[in-house]
Amino acid sequence: MNFTLQEVTTNLVSQIGFLVLLIMVIRALVAYTREDWGQFWSGLALGICCLIVVFFGPQFQELAKTIGKTVFQ
Repeated sequence: MNFTLQEVTTNLVSQIGFLVLLIMVIRALVAYTREDWGQFWSGLALGICCLIVVFFGPQFQELAKTIGKTVFQ
């Protein structure tokens, strides 16, 4: 079994992001049942942002590296 620190941190960040996403979905559903529309939309927007970061994290990392290399060379 080959474990690298990169794989462990990637898995850990994904799991934390998923938990935050789950919490935001639950909070949005509670706000929906209370008809608190401001909290509903903010929770939904934050949940979608967490979903994007969790699923597209490696692509964001490569994009940040590419932009960083372009700017600082």
